[in-house]
Amino acid sequence: MLRSKLLLIFLLCSIFCRAQKLKINLNSIHPIIKYDSHGDSIRKYLTSTYYKKKKNGLLITAFYTNKLHVNYDQVEKTAPQIKDYLNRKSGSYEVSINSYAGRYAIPIVDSSGVIITVNGINPQNAHEYEFRVIENKTKVVVPWVQPKLFPSAYLMTRISDPAKDDEVTAYLGHFKTSYGKALTFEVRRKAVPDSIEASLSAYWLKWKPKVAGVFTFSELPNFLTVFHRQWGNQILGNSYNGNWSKDTILLKMKYDFKYNENNLIFYLEDIIGSKSITQYNLINGSDSTGWKANDFDFNLVWLKNLYPGKYNLKIRYSTQPEEITSYAFVIHAAWYQTLWAKIGLTFLVFSAVGFIILLWRSRKQSENLKTQRISKQIVQTELKSIRSQFNPHFVFNALSSIQGLITKNDPENASKYLLEFSNLMRDSLKASNKEYVSISTEMKILENYLALEKLRFGFNYQIEKSALIDTHAVEIPSLFLQPLVENAVKHGISALQEKGWLNVTFSQAADDMIVIVKDNGSGFKEEDQSDGFGLKLTRERIKLLNQTLIDQQIELSMAYVDNQTQVIIHFKNWLL
Repeated sequence: MLRSKLLLIFLLCSIFCRAQKLKINLNSIHPIIKYDSHGDSIRKYLTSTYYKKKKNGLLITAFYTNKLHVNYDQVEKTAPQIKDYLNRKSGSYEVSINSYAGRYAIPIVDSSGVIITVNGINPQNAHEYEFRVIENKTKVVVPWVQPKLFPSAYLMTRISDPAKDDEVTAYLGHFKTSYGKALTFEVRRKAVPDSIEASLSAYWLKWKPKVAGVFTFSELPNFLTVFHRQWGNQILGNSYNGNWSKDTILLKMKYDFKYNENNLIFYLEDIIGSKSITQYNLINGSDSTGWKANDFDFNLVWLKNLYPGKYNLKIRYSTQPEEITSYAFVIHAAWYQTLWAKIGLTFLVFSAVGFIILLWRSRKQSENLKTQRISKQIVQTELKSIRSQFNPHFVFNALSSIQGLITKNDPENASKYLLEFSNLMRDSLKASNKEYVSISTEMKILENYLALEKLRFGFNYQIEKSALIDTHAVEIPSLFLQPLVENAVKHGISALQEKGWLNVTFSQAADDMIVIVKDNGSGFKEEDQSDGFGLKLTRERIKLLNQTLIDQQIELSMAYVDNQTQVIIHFKNWLL
């Protein structure tokens, strides 16, 4: 791991050192200068700074990239290093517009270097002049040498011959050096070696972006005012206005913004001519956009639709990616964007949804209950109708029995039978008005009925119950067992007379109650099970009762086992 780190550091140092190495090209003309006969390419890609000490003196010119410049008007304050390379003050001097003044060193902030030419020197008088290059005022990197290359002149001057334009210019070379160093270019006449005819310096400046001010979207008019002051004249082809950067009213540094101030324009101090120069990386906590090229050719970075939070905007120039400016700022959240507001709103939304669901379920349940109530009323009506049919059926059978006794000329038993019949009718009528009666009441009705039928047929009977069953508390549908017992008497043991017997038992099986009606009659056939009117009504009644019962059911089954007929009624979950 340590060896890998040392190797990486060595490689980075090697790359850095190679990038900062002094480069001088005196033997070929730069293509932009060589092939541009009208100056179009020069104006498109380069900016020039020239310096002329006196009216008829040599004009020395430096060409350098126009993609990134330090603010011309503020450069002496923001880059004071250039003032260490003050040009000679004797005589007068001229400077170009929209560029640096040649009186001080030209700040170079990229690796493209500078091209130096001198108007007034041509092939005819070149032997009279020589130039040299000095690094940091002390080290001569190019000793005195005569100019050898002469491209077409870019600037129109009349220096070598006042009567005609200078058609060519002396090309001194293309120069680069490392950041933090300067190159000074001096030209003299060989005949007067102690007198410098023209000189110019360039300083390779370590430079990083500087934010001059921040504008919100509501301050767009202020931004346009500053933008017009900086670029308006230059766009129209006039001189560059550097006074824009002194406006402390419109240009303000801001670090705190409201929730609706989330479209921000960061205005930079420098002069930028290409969007590929500016790169930025917006960091918000652990999130980062990564380094990306700017969206605009001018000196601004526009961030749009930012969410509330703490941000750190990092800006750099692609020419010096190691020089990074950081600008920290905060966009405060609106009350409804805070965590507590979001929790509260979420709670309200869920509460509203829950209330709507609850309301819907309540209404649905109400409708279901209404439907069930109507269904239950219909079922109860049908049950009443069935119960009402039991009475005529029972009365018909009882009267038939009385008629049989009278026919036998047995008035004493007929009178006794009629008395028992009236008691049974009274109890049956009372029970028929109720949906449910206790087991004890149902057993009493069965006892009265069987006692009545015994007078006629003479059979034996027995009613038994489990001690575990509370006959006074447990209820069953009224007159539920009487039709089944009556069916056993009429169709089972009536023909056996005194030899017939019938047994009714109430027993418990877990939570269920089981009632068995058993007799020694002749049994039944499967196909005849539905023939009896009472049995048919009982089956229909069970079907309707099961529709109204909740968690309880009634089942009816019949069997013939060991010469005994059994009717089994299973009351499920009846003893819970």
